[in-house]
Amino acid sequence: MLLDALKDFEWYNEPENVCFPEKGMMVTSKSQTDFWQSKQHNFSKDDGHFFYIETASDFRLIIKWSFNLLEKFSQCGLMIRANPKEWFKISLLSDNKETYRIGSSLTKDGSSDWAINELTMPVNEIWYKLVRNQDEYIASYSLDGVKYHQHRLFYFPSKDGKVKTGAYIASPQTAKFNACLEILNLEA
Repeated sequence: MLLDALKDFEWYNEPENVCFPEKGMMVTSKSQTDFWQSKQHNFSKDDGHFFYIETASDFRLIIKWSFNLLEKFSQCGLMIRANPKEWFKISLLSDNKETYRIGSSLTKDGSSDWAINELTMPVNEIWYKLVRNQDEYIASYSLDGVKYHQHRLFYFPSKDGKVKTGAYIASPQTAKFNACLEILNLEA
């Protein structure tokens, strides 16, 4: 049952709305929300919506997001967090209706970096996989739920070994964004 699988998860910044259609969890983000840090520009945004579980174990997490239309800069993806100044996110985003990208950001000591992969076509569903092996992580994405493409390998130590991991959604420049989340696998 879906609700049993989600009972150990909680929200960091609750979204505008959550409902449960036949499959998955429909999430509506609040407008002008994001996770981004820039010391250089004296900018800090930590009000996106993050649905997570905390763990100190190695894990393998697979989630799927589905949506009708990806609005400008709206994001739905996967995240890990140690604290508000140290986190990693990977998501699908678009700055126009024709260009879609897989983007990721590793934030350490209050500064976010940025890495992208261009996609050759628009999509309306995407799978993410994150594998933790001690303090090393591999983030991958799939456009069909079968073949995964490694996007990033990174090192992310946390002081006590605990991280929060799960799904996130945000709408940095647009109005509310609707997407359906499915947590397909969490193996610790």
